[in-house]
Amino acid sequence: MTDIRTAPSWNPFDPGFLVDPYPTYARLRDEDPVHRTPIGTLIVSRYDDVHSVLRDTETSVRRFETNVEEPAHMQALRQRSLERAPSILGLDPPDHTRLRGLVQRTFTPRAVGRMRDQTTAIVDDLLDALSGRDEIDLIGEYAFVIPFSVIHAMLGLPETDVSMVRSWSHALTQTLEPFLTPEQVDAALEGGELMDAYLIDAIAKKRREPADDLLTKLIEAEEEDDRMTEEELLSMVSLLFVAGHETTVNLIGNGIHALLEHPDQLALVRDDESVDATVTDELLRWDSPVQTSGRRLLHDTVISGVQVAADEMVLTALGSANRDPGFWGDTADRLDVTRADAARHVSFGSGVHHCLGAALARMEGEIAITRLVRRFPDLSLASEPTFNARIILRGRSTLPVGLGAAA
Repeated sequence: MTDIRTAPSWNPFDPGFLVDPYPTYARLRDEDPVHRTPIGTLIVSRYDDVHSVLRDTETSVRRFETNVEEPAHMQALRQRSLERAPSILGLDPPDHTRLRGLVQRTFTPRAVGRMRDQTTAIVDDLLDALSGRDEIDLIGEYAFVIPFSVIHAMLGLPETDVSMVRSWSHALTQTLEPFLTPEQVDAALEGGELMDAYLIDAIAKKRREPADDLLTKLIEAEEEDDRMTEEELLSMVSLLFVAGHETTVNLIGNGIHALLEHPDQLALVRDDESVDATVTDELLRWDSPVQTSGRRLLHDTVISGVQVAADEMVLTALGSANRDPGFWGDTADRLDVTRADAARHVSFGSGVHHCLGAALARMEGEIAITRLVRRFPDLSLASEPTFNARIILRGRSTLPVGLGAAA
């Protein structure tokens, strides 16, 4: 067995890493595939190791403790989370199995397929509204609007101010990051209260006036005489509404930016509809909207020749696994929208916690990306994007693009 080494360093706060983490991932895969971080957490970076940890049934996703004392503002955030029904993201079987069983039938590929026409209409209406503009911020005016509108329609939620909900959503998804400032915690606590009030009112109205929508289906979801409690229902709807669309914002934004930086691939997507079956998964592989996922090991094991003890916390580097030449071969660092096995990426995780909304995200990403580049064949980068400085939900904060003439 080998000892866990401390080099090369992995500093997720390095501005260079936040813009482009992939050179660091390459060094980790080559030199230190089971890397011990300064706070004691391990990060694994090779595809086979990441896939194995994600599929290991003897792991836990529950919040973990480190040997670093938590500041007071983070303790306040943790206390609020303890006062709520836990999100399915933080539950292990059998609690996770129970909740997932109650909702998963609403997210099957067949169920999502029934949303395809509505999603296409939402995208086309937005493209119509943008036609005639010289330049837009693709994130705020397109990538955010589409998944927000789709999940809003799916749930059958009442009309609300999009910019207001975006501010709540932005504040709440910050809590998925490992480190927050006091100001970010304050914004998350306030955003959480406002989002809860909005959703509690929406759930109450839907109980009085059920409809053919996802929220009604979640209220009525039952399996073997089991239903979600009111607190579980609020937690589930909040997760679907917030995390569900924030990750798709990154998929669309990261994907369009990747195509703009690879004109040959952009031309393929624009001119050849046969790539529709593979383009979304390749863009997910190339620049994952979710970069890491944590697991606590419940047993001793060996990862890449390194002995790892039970109760260790392991971060799986999804973005690194998606670029590992040990799995993808010599073309791992090449964007190829025709890649036949692109769907083997781990951007949606794997195992029992595989993303519940994967089929929905794929469908939204495909329609949003392909219809944009075909409606505006001269789409171009107007200026450099800004990044959201997030370690886990990595994406662009702004992406200025020139639209050109509509086709």
